[in-house]
Amino acid sequence: MRRAALLLGAVLLAWIPYRAFFGSDVPVGRDLLFYFYPLKAHLAEGLSRGELPWVDRFRWGGAPLLSGPSAAPFDPANVLFLALPLGAAMKAWMLLHLAALVAGFAAFARRLGLAAAPAALAGLVFALAGTTVSVVQFPPTLSALSVLPWFAAFVLDTVRAPSAWNAAKTAAAAALIAVASAPEFLLYAAAVAAMLVAAAPPEPVPGAPSPRRGRALAALAAAVVLAAGLSAVALLPAAATASRSIRGPGGGMSEGAAAIEPLELARLKEFLADGLVADWTRVSTARGATHYPYLPSLTPGRVAWLLVLLGLARRGPLRVASAALASAGVLLAVAGATPLFHFAVKALPFFASLRFPERHATLAGFGLATLAALGLARLDAALSARARRVVLPLLALAVLVDREPMARGLSPVDDGSVLSRPPALLARGTPPAGDAPPPRIFHRDLYAPVPVYDTQDLAASTVTARASLLPAYASLFGSGYVFEKDYDLSLSVEVFEWMRLFGRAVPTPDPLPLRIVRAAGASAVLASERGADGRYRPRLLRIADPVSPFRFASRVVASNDAPAVFKRFLEDGADAATAYVDVALPGFPDAPGAGRILGLRDRPSGLSVDVEVDGPGEAFLMLWRVREAVEEATLDGRPASVVPMAFGFAGARIPPGRHVLALRPETRWVKIGALVTVVTAAALAWALRRRAPAAA
Repeated sequence: MRRAALLLGAVLLAWIPYRAFFGSDVPVGRDLLFYFYPLKAHLAEGLSRGELPWVDRFRWGGAPLLSGPSAAPFDPANVLFLALPLGAAMKAWMLLHLAALVAGFAAFARRLGLAAAPAALAGLVFALAGTTVSVVQFPPTLSALSVLPWFAAFVLDTVRAPSAWNAAKTAAAAALIAVASAPEFLLYAAAVAAMLVAAAPPEPVPGAPSPRRGRALAALAAAVVLAAGLSAVALLPAAATASRSIRGPGGGMSEGAAAIEPLELARLKEFLADGLVADWTRVSTARGATHYPYLPSLTPGRVAWLLVLLGLARRGPLRVASAALASAGVLLAVAGATPLFHFAVKALPFFASLRFPERHATLAGFGLATLAALGLARLDAALSARARRVVLPLLALAVLVDREPMARGLSPVDDGSVLSRPPALLARGTPPAGDAPPPRIFHRDLYAPVPVYDTQDLAASTVTARASLLPAYASLFGSGYVFEKDYDLSLSVEVFEWMRLFGRAVPTPDPLPLRIVRAAGASAVLASERGADGRYRPRLLRIADPVSPFRFASRVVASNDAPAVFKRFLEDGADAATAYVDVALPGFPDAPGAGRILGLRDRPSGLSVDVEVDGPGEAFLMLWRVREAVEEATLDGRPASVVPMAFGFAGARIPPGRHVLALRPETRWVKIGALVTVVTAAALAWALRRRAPAAA
């Protein structure tokens, strides 16, 4: 009971900087409004309608959702977004994961030999460390980070006492890290496990024999296999999607691209204390920093540094291993400035698919927190029982006072209406009725930026971003985007090529980009224009004669010579009536039959189109939706195929007569993954039950 009270006290102290979450305001920091709220809202929309949310209808005119890792669709905590309003669910997500993080690190610290009180304090130190408070606004990252200390605790259990139960606990924690869909944490978990295997603390679990290392390694290997099986429902579709995405082979990611926006050397001093380069709770640029940091706070805190120094003075292999882990995190974070990053990319090609190397400093944060825990153990051993009752509470308050301003500043809130009241540019628009496709916006400002953001006022910049419908904020109010500038794992290599094309073409006066976005079904362009007072203001410019993204072509240009087709596409000025197909269609006429769309239902579970073709020949239906979102097709209930069109989008051949065409992303890997997960969980439960009598 006393231990539970101590842990609860640490959790409550960790929540104090986030006390605004207990009111009606909602968190609005970093990418929440422009990425994570929309993803979670679209995920919950389908489930609340009783259907699987295979498609995000708003990104790029439609992109895979359930089979892509972006929304972490299989994270168990997503139930919050079904049970609570969007803003309340996000607050609950953050607070509950922070509580799990405190408890997990306290459990890890207990296994390092700490008593209940200093272990709870160690959990508080980790929860308020800079690298932790920096990622609270990134739900998948926070989810994975909250499980990492639990994983470390269970790895220690397995190393000290290999057993089916300990291996199962380790596997379950690893699986939760995997389904959180923050891929870098799979590497971090491996690094933490290697640290603990190499330098497990000498204190054995009371009553447990000292096992041979070989048994421990075998148990950990079994845990890895079990974790892969338990998380297969997330891992298999994510791997299939990523293999052909802009992060996969042939995409925009490489060693050079992965090293973009590293931890800048000028910011290394911020490991000592916040604000030594800039107050990142208020500004987005500063001298010596060329971009807003992924981790605005790096330091474990001034009190924590004293504990780290005590930990470094303690003897034992874990001290060295923790310091090595912290150093490795820093060296990876600064990317190309050190050989370690290049070595990591060569040894693990997966490393090149990760963006923002600065995030690797999270690993340094875990290493420093472990050293602080070792320091607490040394301090606790030096205190009398009476002194502990005074010193440890004072230390907890000192940690809170030291870290509270940064934690609070990095988690700004705003009135809940930001999630329910459309911004001014959309206020006069009419949201789509029923299952009609959402209207599409082309956000020109992303490709031709204008000086509208106040880099010395983060709050004002967030307001500006909302007013200018920064993707994907408008999707909360029923509007979608096309040719959105995004490096999401669920988007294809062709998407990257389109972004490169628009990056070159949009800033020029050439009218071709507008013709392309019109052909893709956009009905408006977001562009900030300069007024008489010299200030730029966002405007939503309606396209005078928009066309539907789903329509029949009156002409088809098809060839296996994709460059030739693309040249024709440019020469024709992206003719909206022509389907540019980058594969040959033997026997298909250049002038296909006429067709009509009789009905269209665009739902989270997929797109359904009622069509009629006069004949006598086939018609060609253009589908300006990312091809990966319509790969699994049926025509009148029978399997059909789609063909690649417009270099990343899709089309379908429709025979004469009336038909129903149903389209959704490929579901195979989710189904296979779900089967593997269920079978693995059932087999594990059976094996543990069989072993239970023997263990008793």
